[in-house]
Amino acid sequence: MTERGFFEWLIVSVLCVAVAVAATWAGWLWRFDQVAYDAAMSVARPDADAQVVVVAIDDPSLTEIGRWPWRRSVHAALIERLSRAGVRSIVMDVILSEPNSADPEADAQLAEAIGASGRVILPLVQATRGNAIVGEAPPAPLFAAAAAGVGHIHVEFDPDGIARSIYLWEGDGAARHPQLGLAALQHAEPERAARYVAPPAGVGAGWHRADWLRIPFVGPPGSFRYISYADVLRGDVDEAALRDKVVFVGATSVGMADSVPTPTSGFNRPMPGVEVNANVYAALKRGEAVRLMPAPLAASIAGGIVVLLMGLMLRAAPRNALLIAFGASAGCLLLSWVALHSAMWWFPPAGAVLGCLLCYPLWSWRRLEAAQRHLDDQLEVLDRDAAKLFPAMQIELPRAHGLDPLQLRIRRVDQAVQRQRDLHRFVVDTLDHLPVGAVVTNPAHQVMLCNQEAMRLLEASEPLTVARAIRSLEWPPGVATEGGVPLHEGAGSVRTVELDAPNGARLLVSVAGLADSAGRPLGSVFGLADITRIHDAQRSREETMHYLSHDMRSPIASILTLIEAEQLAGDASASGHALLNQLTRYARSALKLADDLFRLVRADAIDASQFKEISLAAVMQDAADEIWALAKARGVTVAVNIDNRGHDDGYVRGDRDLLRRALVNLLGNAVKYGAPDSTVELTLQRENDGWAVSVRDHGEGIRQDLLPRLFQRFGRLPTAASRREAGIGLGLMIVKTVAERHGGRASVKSDSGEGTTFTLHLPALR
Repeated sequence: MTERGFFEWLIVSVLCVAVAVAATWAGWLWRFDQVAYDAAMSVARPDADAQVVVVAIDDPSLTEIGRWPWRRSVHAALIERLSRAGVRSIVMDVILSEPNSADPEADAQLAEAIGASGRVILPLVQATRGNAIVGEAPPAPLFAAAAAGVGHIHVEFDPDGIARSIYLWEGDGAARHPQLGLAALQHAEPERAARYVAPPAGVGAGWHRADWLRIPFVGPPGSFRYISYADVLRGDVDEAALRDKVVFVGATSVGMADSVPTPTSGFNRPMPGVEVNANVYAALKRGEAVRLMPAPLAASIAGGIVVLLMGLMLRAAPRNALLIAFGASAGCLLLSWVALHSAMWWFPPAGAVLGCLLCYPLWSWRRLEAAQRHLDDQLEVLDRDAAKLFPAMQIELPRAHGLDPLQLRIRRVDQAVQRQRDLHRFVVDTLDHLPVGAVVTNPAHQVMLCNQEAMRLLEASEPLTVARAIRSLEWPPGVATEGGVPLHEGAGSVRTVELDAPNGARLLVSVAGLADSAGRPLGSVFGLADITRIHDAQRSREETMHYLSHDMRSPIASILTLIEAEQLAGDASASGHALLNQLTRYARSALKLADDLFRLVRADAIDASQFKEISLAAVMQDAADEIWALAKARGVTVAVNIDNRGHDDGYVRGDRDLLRRALVNLLGNAVKYGAPDSTVELTLQRENDGWAVSVRDHGEGIRQDLLPRLFQRFGRLPTAASRREAGIGLGLMIVKTVAERHGGRASVKSDSGEGTTFTLHLPALR
């Protein structure tokens, strides 16, 4: 990833984390959190406590007993029957805050029944005037004095109107009254109720509350066992079904019950207040209460989830990134559900879900922008370089027009693809129409490209068999191979060899290395040329020149023999002697011409496969010995200098006789055209990856404008020294040809009056 791409990823990550943290901490998405809470609360619920029974003031009871409110003597009768059945506690969710002045006898019966039972818990409500709380409305004194306990029945409504929580303690001036469910637990199981300690007795004006908690409901309305009030009163309920039970008595009839919507209500009717109190009792008995996760902790978790998601999306493909984003969102909801049901902790997931859902579109947007930016840049490069790469093709496509940038890019990509197709077709057609074979291989020697001519020359039926055909060729002994394929000397270097094809043709094979802009090898390219006709013509020329030189040498040698015999006889006159000397010079010149022509033809026909390892130092010494007589006659000394500096004696691969002849020609010219009674220096030096053999004289030198003519065929110079010596100008041509056929070159350096230096540059033995 580029530095800019990482910076954009970091910006998107910080933005998504900030949104998730802020939304979780500040509760911006509380409605969604509440919906998630209600769904989680409704999924997996504990079993309803079998010890809890609801005695319902339902519609059948109203029909049988009469309109509400009933005489309080009816409640007294119910309490007496429940007490005789052996219930543990009777929680009366019936408001008895005022005595009935119209029926004091019934009030007395109820108070007596409450006192005789000793297990009745009565409710306490807020006293209100309008919408203002003005105090408490406890049970009437005669009932409160007889009751076993008093508890408030208030529930808390969230902003969405759902009752999810209560305060364990409430009261006017001080939070001293337990919730009705807690009051029932204090009576039924005091040891468990001891866990819920009353708050400090602080006194102050107004309504006070303490110990807020969310209610872990056991299910929708009707989760606890319901028994009709009239059935109990009539005695139709088996006392065994009530023995040792905690009985909650309250209204469930539609229109009179204090019903409230709860998280588990769903699409059913609201839950009656009596069952809400039963749920509170059951939860406190289990020791369960849903606690809200502290905002800093919840925000940290939400931010951590988003950071983890962005880390995963950094290297994910777009499709996988979408799946990861949805998976992370689902994971947030799953985390909330697990925390709620395993530890009674509520983690609000909406902020984390929002952060996760923002990650994908924002990061995908930045990735798309980067991709489009890179695509536009590359398309500009393609448009700019299309004509430069192959100007002869003149690829002209209509310019894309439109309003949609995406469609414009798609059109430009289509045009680039069309150019690539045209270019591919152009390359393939060009290769197939080349008069020589062409094969391109990768570093593993697998064929990447080849043309029809290469397949024909190698007798390969398909491109896949071209590599096998190349490996089956008989490469010359001096060519290094790897897996049957010749090795080149690196990118830019070219190795050329001649060999026989499977069909008997003579091939000229050139191998060159390929490399990218960084110098890393990309493979090799092979050029295959059928030189059978050229090879045959060259061989015919060699034979012709051989026969010609042989036919020229024979009569010339005979003439020289007759002249020498005539000179030994001594019968000729002075004019005859002069004629014989002139004939001798002509004959020797013709004989030298024949020898030079033979050597030049032989140098042209050098077969590199026949080269052997030779020492240049030894060849130099042989050449110096051969030229000794001529040098002696002119008083010239040949000095051989070998500067190997720790190296060998100049080993190369080549033809010993031809290299010796090239040095003899250079030494002969140095002796003939150099100054008499001087020294000719024959030197061997190391240079780069090869050797340099130099011949230096101390003659009059050669003008700079004449140097280019030295290595031309019949290139004699128009100088006084050249006119003094016989010759036709083939000696240096032989030197140049020998050097080039050995993979080297010949050079000359000269200044008038300072002598001349000829140098053979030859590659060292590898």
